[in-house]
Amino acid sequence: MVTILVADSKDGSGFSCALSRILRRHFNEEELRLCDIKNAQSTGDDNMIVVYKQLQPTAFRPQGDQTAVAIVDSSDEQLLRHVSDTRLPAITCGLRSRDTITLSSMAGESVVIDLRRSISCLNGDTAEPQEIPLRQLDPHENFLLMASAAILILSGKIECLKEGYI
Repeated sequence: MVTILVADSKDGSGFSCALSRILRRHFNEEELRLCDIKNAQSTGDDNMIVVYKQLQPTAFRPQGDQTAVAIVDSSDEQLLRHVSDTRLPAITCGLRSRDTITLSSMAGESVVIDLRRSISCLNGDTAEPQEIPLRQLDPHENFLLMASAAILILSGKIECLKEGYI
């Protein structure tokens, strides 16, 4: 099981709902739990992915044997500093050349996810740099697309992306 913790604003349920809709296409109920970061301490799961959409007043830190990775929107410098302070390994998503995941092209429903650096997946595999062409089933904002791709890659489900849709 992978737990996705979403750090978003109080009224940011739209992001969480859209993320859930995308991920439910690729995970079954037993594989995935999506919850607000405020509920992080009560999950008890070993593998966690923390998606930082917006700055939160308290920093998440894994406990015991938990493994956690942060996914962060690189366009928010304050958020990047906050995530750096958590000492979680981070995957940056954005349109900058230094980001781990970016979009190399966008045209209507078609996008190309660009994995610029190797990522160690939660299952121990390594996802190597590559470009993955996708068709959006619904139009989504850039960070939502990149964060969804990062979650699938971290979860060892890069093949789901290679099927060509998100």
